[in-house]
Amino acid sequence: MQSADAIGSPAKAHALTWEQRTGGRAEIVQSDFGRLFRDYMAALQAKQPAYDVLLFPASWAADFYPYLAEMPDEYRDSDAFDDIHPAYRERLMTWDGKWIAATVDGDLFSGYYRKDLFSDPNNQAAFRTRYGYELFPPDTWSQYRDIAEFFNGRNSPDGGLIYGTAEAFARDGKQFWTVFSRASAYTNHPDFPGAQFFDPDTMRAQIDNPGWLRAVREHKEILAFSPPGALQFGIVEARDAFLDGHTAMALDWGDTAQLTEDPARSKVAGKVGYFVLPGTTRVWDSRLWRWDDRDSVYKAPFLAFGGWMAGVPKHSRHQQAAWDYIMWLSSPENSLRDVVTSGTGINPYRFTHFTNIDAWTKALSISAASEYLGMVRASLDSPHAAMDLRIPGFYRYTEVLEEELTRILRGDSEVDAAMHRAAAAWNSITDELGHAQQLAAYRTEMALPKEPGGPRPGTHAHKVRYVIGFSQATTTEPWRLLFNKELRAEAARHPEVKLVVRDAMDSVRRQVVDMEDLIARRVDAILVSPKVTDELTAPVSKAFSLGIPVFVLDRDVANDRYTQYIGGDNREIGRAAGQRAVQLLGGEGLAEGNVIEIWGGMASSPAADRHSGFVEVVQREPGVKIINAPQDGDWKQDLAYGIMAEALDAHPHIDLVYAHNDPMAYGAYLAARDVGREEDIAFLGIDGIPAEGVKWVQEGILDATFLYKTPGEEGIRQALRFLRGEHVQKRLMLPTSTIDKTNAAKILSRYAAE
Repeated sequence: MQSADAIGSPAKAHALTWEQRTGGRAEIVQSDFGRLFRDYMAALQAKQPAYDVLLFPASWAADFYPYLAEMPDEYRDSDAFDDIHPAYRERLMTWDGKWIAATVDGDLFSGYYRKDLFSDPNNQAAFRTRYGYELFPPDTWSQYRDIAEFFNGRNSPDGGLIYGTAEAFARDGKQFWTVFSRASAYTNHPDFPGAQFFDPDTMRAQIDNPGWLRAVREHKEILAFSPPGALQFGIVEARDAFLDGHTAMALDWGDTAQLTEDPARSKVAGKVGYFVLPGTTRVWDSRLWRWDDRDSVYKAPFLAFGGWMAGVPKHSRHQQAAWDYIMWLSSPENSLRDVVTSGTGINPYRFTHFTNIDAWTKALSISAASEYLGMVRASLDSPHAAMDLRIPGFYRYTEVLEEELTRILRGDSEVDAAMHRAAAAWNSITDELGHAQQLAAYRTEMALPKEPGGPRPGTHAHKVRYVIGFSQATTTEPWRLLFNKELRAEAARHPEVKLVVRDAMDSVRRQVVDMEDLIARRVDAILVSPKVTDELTAPVSKAFSLGIPVFVLDRDVANDRYTQYIGGDNREIGRAAGQRAVQLLGGEGLAEGNVIEIWGGMASSPAADRHSGFVEVVQREPGVKIINAPQDGDWKQDLAYGIMAEALDAHPHIDLVYAHNDPMAYGAYLAARDVGREEDIAFLGIDGIPAEGVKWVQEGILDATFLYKTPGEEGIRQALRFLRGEHVQKRLMLPTSTIDKTNAAKILSRYAAE
């Protein structure tokens, strides 16, 4: 077990009484919490047993489950078993339908506040004047922020200054549980249970969705209303700041309730009240990818950590004695004494902990005990009470997250970028551990059916005719015209396909309407090439949630609530363009030159990936500089002409233009030609259409282009495979190639012969 007194002291005390009661012998082995997970895993995987009983956080159960023995029937048949609150008993003591551990401590996050400060008439009047509402314990996270700001820097009744609130901000200081608790209300939509950490249908990490981003921004903002040095606060330091009277509020586990009334530890005895974690009137619905405005405050109390569990390794040679010790340690009588004793780390988890209120006078006044237990019980009884993350690899997921949170809090990274990196790392961990295994584990933890929602292969396999809808972003570009031509040609090869085509004519709003129309028609499948990412994510998610297979072509959306993505690897294409640019500018290690980059649609995923791939390569060359600010050419020749004309006026020396498609590269060339500077500049484009990019390479206008194959043909083929009952991979990347003077003529010759 951990070496701290919390959990450790009652475990040792009850080991002595267990020895006296049974005549057995119990040896307590303790370890620092930071080493505990690794020590336990090594012991569980060893051939010879090292421990007979493990005391471990509930969040590690998924990692330990394969090595733990099932609980004996006699324990499950006892009154003590039924005395455990279902939030712990039904959700945390089981894994995959088997009882594998016993709760010995109940944990959830909650709020603490200074009653004396909140009830002060001067504070109440000043707060009302400043914020326009009454000063009460916060009901929403926005109110929590206002209250923290209001009290921050005010004079304390005891002299000195008081600060707004205390939270854990330090890495390895239980920081991420504070963030989890704040994100809970924003991301646990009541119509999409289990979506706080991962999409429970697709297992894509959700920690960079708008609900999470709001929670993390607010966590960072609250640092300004915390005591000096709060960036180094773990949960212990944050707790001490509140106990010492330095803050008006705190977020913490239940241990703080008893500590606030301990005169040896607390300067705020008799002044403390409690509140359920705040909520929100706007909840992020990641199923439909939109904010949902609520008529009343929505709260999702978070069972952070979930409490300590006790389990028995399968290879223990003393299983009966081990379970007997666990039953003794967690018995109603012993656990009641522990839960009312300051410093044990044991928090309420049994019904008798709530009903034996007289026992609490050892720790709290009757009124304080009633208020505290009422707050805990309201949290546990909430229909929206949210469970902590509890899947294999928990330790790895949280390590990655803490690394990025630390960068955010120190000001080393913007919130969006850091959380996108964290989400990408979570997805990589999931893939490494096994996507299907992790999805099954996550759905088990979130008490969801084993089979995820969303469309299934072969749902329409019995049909002889399929209606497939296609939503195209625009047909104003030659690449799009080729896209449509190839898609229609492939559909025509299948007489069982009826194709319904919608052209958004370069309008985001119109494409959203087109998607809604295809959904209303209940087509058998939808192919969509989004104009932009964010606005099209919601209708794609809606179709997927209604059971319509959705195939996203060319441009990605912000989540993966679709059946399949088909497109080129735009980041790899960007890298290839970067490598060609380095060659043209002098070679690796020697390259020098000024570069103009002309973006495609800046709100689209291909443009972002083509930029990042290019920059990844050229930033290794100190002599290569992108000299213009990002400008959106929207894939259009005329807009690129204007961007290049401005660049030519502003920069007397330009060595290379990198445009995100061939028409924009050609537009830039025309602008340079019109002022007689085209011979001094190299031009790179992307698409590789024979009638455009390949022809311009052959003519010497472009130095190179990179094939970006249209996904139309493959989209039809993959949709039919799925409708007929075959599984399709989640992401299908189309091949690319570099087109320059060495192969342009051959490509044009082959094109002319077709």
